[in-house]
Amino acid sequence: MTIVGAIMSDYEFRKAAPEDIPKIVHMLKETIADVYGPILSEGALKPWTEGDQLILDVNNAWQKMIVAEKEREIVAIAAVFNDFVGLIWVHPAHQRKGLGGRLLDIVIAEINRSEYGMAKLACFSANEGALRFYQDKGWKILYEEKDDATGAMKTVMGKTLAN
Repeated sequence: MTIVGAIMSDYEFRKAAPEDIPKIVHMLKETIADVYGPILSEGALKPWTEGDQLILDVNNAWQKMIVAEKEREIVAIAAVFNDFVGLIWVHPAHQRKGLGGRLLDIVIAEINRSEYGMAKLACFSANEGALRFYQDKGWKILYEEKDDATGAMKTVMGKTLAN
């Protein structure tokens, strides 16, 4: 099902379906080391790059995901859990084309419909590009804490919503 108003030239945005799970896992596995390699230690990445953690995470969250497709290939995903943006992930080959911003708009609209007064998200503190992206979109830093799964510091951000 295409999300209304969510077509961008060559990209289609829609709710994830069960048949998307292997494609989502493939896209994440293909890109996670490049994206998080400079931020996380090899040991911290291993459960996702070599273990089953990525498959488990996607299987547990696909119902909460939005996918962006180009020519029937998933090139970006977002996930939203209540008032929390759990993930915005754009394949590096498709970055800087507005996909991350469009996905963020879609999940914020979903959070806004649920009548939450504030949306939240977290990203690794060392991911300066992501921090800048969210701040440019009006997000404010709330606090920093240690991520239990990786041991890295993460920055929790918030954005007040207009219901």
